[in-house]
Amino acid sequence: MIARKQVDESVVIICPEKVLDNNNAHEMSEAIIQAQSEGYKYIILNLSTLDFMSSAGVGSILGSVESSRGMGGDIILCHASDKIRHIFEILDLCDFLTIVENEEAAMGMCPVRG
Repeated sequence: MIARKQVDESVVIICPEKVLDNNNAHEMSEAIIQAQSEGYKYIILNLSTLDFMSSAGVGSILGSVESSRGMGGDIILCHASDKIRHIFEILDLCDFLTIVENEEAAMGMCPVRG
């Protein structure tokens, strides 16, 4: 299950559970696509409870980054553990993805909302 919290009309926070792999990557993709279809420009992925992520989990995030950016927004990752951050480093995705330390920093990446 993936938790979701609306911040305002343009920002939503999505929190995956402990594991993001072949068994539930589709849920992450669906949660992101749903948020985009509802008009959220900025999707913050709070990874604080995520302990393991497979290639399917990575793909569920990557598949939607360009569409968010095309809408004038972004997908912002925060609270990634060293283990999860290392996965992005190995895949050379740290320059492509927007990764910040915490939700406060992620909110700071979103333009002032009205």
